[in-house]
Amino acid sequence: MKILNIPLALLLLFSGKALYAQEKDLSLAEALAMAAKGNKELQIQTLEEIRYQEITRETKSRLLPSISATAGYSRYFDRQVIFLPGTFAGTTNPVQDVAVGGKNAFNGFLSLNQPVFMENARRQKQVAVINEKIQKEKTTDLESQLAFQISGSYYGLLLMNSQLSLQEQSLLRNNRALQDTRALFAQGRSLKVDTLRSFIAVENLKSSISYLRNNIEVSGIQLKRLIGLNEVVSIKPTDSLHIGQDQARFYTLEEALKTAGLNRQDIRLQQLTIEQQEKQWSASKAERLPQASIVGQYQLQAQADNLHLGSYTVPRTSFLGFQVSVPIFNGNRTNAQINQARIKVRQENIRLNELKEEMNAELAAIISRWKEARAQLLIQKTTVNAAELNYTMMNDRYKNGLSSRLELTDAELALTQGQINYLQSVYTLKVLSVELQRSLGLLKL
Repeated sequence: MKILNIPLALLLLFSGKALYAQEKDLSLAEALAMAAKGNKELQIQTLEEIRYQEITRETKSRLLPSISATAGYSRYFDRQVIFLPGTFAGTTNPVQDVAVGGKNAFNGFLSLNQPVFMENARRQKQVAVINEKIQKEKTTDLESQLAFQISGSYYGLLLMNSQLSLQEQSLLRNNRALQDTRALFAQGRSLKVDTLRSFIAVENLKSSISYLRNNIEVSGIQLKRLIGLNEVVSIKPTDSLHIGQDQARFYTLEEALKTAGLNRQDIRLQQLTIEQQEKQWSASKAERLPQASIVGQYQLQAQADNLHLGSYTVPRTSFLGFQVSVPIFNGNRTNAQINQARIKVRQENIRLNELKEEMNAELAAIISRWKEARAQLLIQKTTVNAAELNYTMMNDRYKNGLSSRLELTDAELALTQGQINYLQSVYTLKVLSVELQRSLGLLKL
């Protein structure tokens, strides 16, 4: 059995490695769609939204009729006692106790309570409806935050993959340069320091490539957690780093502020919070108002000393009435609640003004960074074109013996660095585009 278990264990080991080595092609749109269904934090918030719907149902129930049925049985070892004037009981005592009733007592009743006027409950229902809307806005805001996090993580993965490709191309060129310098050094046509410099450049590139691969793996794990992907695969992004028409659009500050004021979830959320606190204030005031309800009861009862249920007489008692409750004094509890609610409304209004100021500053900063990112993109694009032309010229000069390997290596380094800087500029502009959409309240899963 041990001999048979060894191949099985090896098979499981290598199959697990093969499974982990698989890649999953994933576009940004697919990642966002998967997050809408698989993100754990979003699932929790969705359940919270459903929970508040049930709270609203519970609050509305205070205005609906309440019906209850109760039944009971009691066994008296000593008969119940009532007190009557002595003349009623045929004695000379002023008060005479008289044993009444049977030792077995059965009773059952059906009760009804229908609120007619309960203003505090009606206003609490309005508060619950607004709380439900607040949870919906929180869900939308969370979706926007997730879309921003996923987009940033996805673009970061794209950037690192592109950098890895450039570094690998640079490694090939530098390996060829190292082979050339070694050959020239063997022929006595190159210095040892040139070979050492090429070797250092190759090793530095190997270190950078290893670092990038590790970062790609870690970023892929984080992205899978965000989108709720539980498969043991590595993510391969299928989109590319390029600037689309929507990302090239420029917003003026006035236009951005107008759009954000209409669409930002945090602004709407704060406005709903103020409305909710105002309704809560109103509900606290309603505690001073009287309450009225219709009450009714239908009762059956029977008593006897034996358990011959068929011989019992069952008297019936029923009534329907109107009940009014007027609050007079409760230790100033209602006044304290009203003052608390009024202070809370003032706090939330101040918080709304602060939020609008933060929004203005945030949008102004993003638009300023947007302008700089656009300028940097144009500069880096020009730099890459110049670096490509310079590398081509140096390569031709080196082939014709008009320049040294050192000059060609410097040109290759400048080209690689220029391409990386250009990719970084594209990445920055794309992330700023997503950040701007989120700040405008237009980003959705």
